[in-house]
Amino acid sequence: MNVMLKTPVLVAFLVSGGSALADSATPAAAARGFYNLYMKEKPRGVPDDVTREKFAAVISPALELALADANTAEEAHFAATKNEEPPLFEGDIFSSLYEGASAYKLGQCAIESDNAYCDIELSYAEAPGDKPTTWVDKLVLAKRAGGWKVDDIAFGATWDFGQHGHLRATLADIAKYGKE
Repeated sequence: MNVMLKTPVLVAFLVSGGSALADSATPAAAARGFYNLYMKEKPRGVPDDVTREKFAAVISPALELALADANTAEEAHFAATKNEEPPLFEGDIFSSLYEGASAYKLGQCAIESDNAYCDIELSYAEAPGDKPTTWVDKLVLAKRAGGWKVDDIAFGATWDFGQHGHLRATLADIAKYGKE
């Protein structure tokens, strides 16, 4: 009897990868899982295969494909230029600020059918004690069979050199540029 009661818990644990990062029962939980991983990994530029695999549990298949296509374009660019030119994308791909974020705070999440939108207050301070730069990006999540997954990011930069638009559009531009 005890084994039968523990089996569903064990199956749920194994399906989730045995990690709190894969908790996607709610948009807020999925957003926290994504940003906790982001803060740990601090990816720069377009994520390579190894980094992308770390994010696979928290992003949608469509976002994973867009990241893979952009990475293929980066690899082709480096091969064509023999690593003598900068990458097609420099800086933090997952936030509005080139340097990325050093902290986040989850704001409100709104669910609209199979999509959710979470405000994420991000901040960056170069050194402890420095006044941080703060901004709000909007995380777009999609509900899939495996729960809520990050599907896009709407960048909220209000300064000239910040990242604007959406992550998936940026990735599509990188992939397109890499094919030219």
